[in-house]
Amino acid sequence: MPISTSWRHVAAFIYDLFPIIGLWLITSVLVVLLRSGDEVPPGTLWFQLLLFTECVFYFVFSWKKGGQTLGMRAWKIGIEDFENMSWWQSLSRFLIGLVSVALLGAGIAYKKLNKKHLSWMDIVSGHRAVNVRRPAT
Repeated sequence: MPISTSWRHVAAFIYDLFPIIGLWLITSVLVVLLRSGDEVPPGTLWFQLLLFTECVFYFVFSWKKGGQTLGMRAWKIGIEDFENMSWWQSLSRFLIGLVSVALLGAGIAYKKLNKKHLSWMDIVSGHRAVNVRRPAT
């Protein structure tokens, strides 16, 4: 039985957490090295903004340049017509995605209610996430 599109999106998001955590670990090591071994105190705003910016860059750049994140590639999901997606559309997709995550995936669940099967991210960016088939060899 095939996995529904909504669950594939959730699985891709979970998969994407791993490269993001890896990025954050590398950044943390570099920052501690630059600070001569001193840790960054918990709740330091500049450090939290740095990590958030890396997360934004990971998603926005991946969608804009290749139409997929690593998680989307693994679960064979891609953004339709990503070549014509602007940086602003990619960023708005990310920001609405944050709202969806904060609301426990409501933006993805909305696909079931929408006649065109569009998520909040699809609607706001104007570019649909679709299943991607491998090219025949």
